[in-house]
Amino acid sequence: MNKKEHPIGVGVVGLGRFGQFLLSAYREMEEIQVVGVCDVEKARALALAPATAQVYEEFADLLRNQEVKIVVIGTPPFLHGSMAIQAAQAGKHVLVEKPLAIDLAEAQTAVKVAYENGVLLTVDYVLRYHPLHRLAMRIVREKIFGELHLFALINLATDEDLDPQHWFWDTAKSGGIFVEHGVHFFDLANQLASVPPSSVHGYALRNPEGRLDRVGAVVRYGEKMLATFYHSFNRPRCIERTTIHLGLASGEIRIEGWIPVRLSLHGLVAEEKLPILEGLLGKPVEKIGQHGGRIEIQAEVCAPDRQEEYKRAIQAVMRDLVRAIREKRKPTVTPEDALASLAVAIEATKVAEEASRDFPI
Repeated sequence: MNKKEHPIGVGVVGLGRFGQFLLSAYREMEEIQVVGVCDVEKARALALAPATAQVYEEFADLLRNQEVKIVVIGTPPFLHGSMAIQAAQAGKHVLVEKPLAIDLAEAQTAVKVAYENGVLLTVDYVLRYHPLHRLAMRIVREKIFGELHLFALINLATDEDLDPQHWFWDTAKSGGIFVEHGVHFFDLANQLASVPPSSVHGYALRNPEGRLDRVGAVVRYGEKMLATFYHSFNRPRCIERTTIHLGLASGEIRIEGWIPVRLSLHGLVAEEKLPILEGLLGKPVEKIGQHGGRIEIQAEVCAPDRQEEYKRAIQAVMRDLVRAIREKRKPTVTPEDALASLAVAIEATKVAEEASRDFPI
């Protein structure tokens, strides 16, 4: 940060587990200072608030704090859209935990109001800021292995923190798995594809207690790419797994971990592309053989400190917004990105509900 620039005041609303993680991440940043916190449980807010922060029980009171320039919304998803609208109307820049809203029309209104009031709005698509996802994005865009044909996500997540009464299972509050969680991955696929999505198909399954805990979707990107998404929330934490497989014309990229810990490559690379790839990786690749003038390679990059990388990515989201405010530009995750991924998530949810009706064979 330029020493002449004072930290920007931030207000955080919603101090559940994720909100507490945000506070711990923001505490280390010089670019910002948390000057306000808000939670419906004021005792919790008082216990967690930094010494620099005013404590509020009502969101409207936080918005009246003139020191708050950026509002960070970490409440359950059904509150995101309305709070983003209120914050923008109050002239605050807005950083919303995903999703932007659970209703597309409300999300569109939030974007419209932000533009009308001259404030920036972004969504916490933290995966875009993780170094392994950024590396994969650059490899795809450099066409090291040619065109991208397939994006395949398998997310086998734990439900150990999700008791039956948790708002996550209430679609009126969460929007459902695709909206609450899947938007991260829909956004990644949208960024990697060279064309916008053209069709969405989905399905859903319920557990014996009636909770919808498994969903899948297929998104078509014209004639360029297919993307498949499977999410389940029914595993013990010790065996939860998330993988993304990128299938390219002459190779593949595999990313392991919801917050990634490993990226591996295998494929055929033209000789002139090899220095570019090794420059991106920061190290030599393993050469396996040569086939028709191309070199077969494999490589692996690790980011084993999962929690620390997660925190750094959270900080990078905020740092990007601060720079966008000062440089008078859009943030990396634009309002249009947020709307595009949410539209896919909502359509996948709608189609999945329709496809899950009993069909007589």
